[in-house]
Amino acid sequence: MFTTDRLRLRGFEISDARSIFDLRNNPSVRPMMANQPYVPWGPNFIEKTAAKAEDAVMYLIIETKGKGSDSEGRANGENRGDELEGVGAREFVGTTSITITRPLKRDGIFIIMLSPKFWGRGYGEEVTRWVVDYTFRSLGLHRLSLGVFDGNERAKKMYRIVGFVEEGRKRKVHWVDGHWEDIVSMGILQEEWDLDAHRAIASVTSIPA
Repeated sequence: MFTTDRLRLRGFEISDARSIFDLRNNPSVRPMMANQPYVPWGPNFIEKTAAKAEDAVMYLIIETKGKGSDSEGRANGENRGDELEGVGAREFVGTTSITITRPLKRDGIFIIMLSPKFWGRGYGEEVTRWVVDYTFRSLGLHRLSLGVFDGNERAKKMYRIVGFVEEGRKRKVHWVDGHWEDIVSMGILQEEWDLDAHRAIASVTSIPA
């Protein structure tokens, strides 16, 4: 399990499938998924999600820490881990993943999806910074790539703030709400990420299984 300032990042469990199912079927989220038509997911979703998590280099569930849990314990000099599992309600925030399709390129594909309930709180930037830092420090990748709809100004602004730059685009490649959208390709290189300046971002907590 990993933590950021406000969030927990942990591995996928089968019990998470329902939350992911609801997220991907959310009418505010589904149109932004460029690799799938805008239709509801079917009953084989759980198997597909489990396979995707297994194939990814890193597939993490994003959730709130819960009031009175890990962060407060560490602030008081304690490391109680999941002893406080039942203290405060942890909420599902979203998912993030790194996949590698061509290992020799050391190029990871970055994806993050958050529930609309948590938009506008800075969680996307918080998680993205952590993932970029951890990827370059611990996973040995040379670059991270992503694709985003040209009309998704909120996401593009956040990626630029973190350090991603536009590398190209596919014009009018995806049909969304009655019009064609460009897909913007963005990336960040290891040498563009100042490791020393960002070490404080990654707070890693190891808890025995």
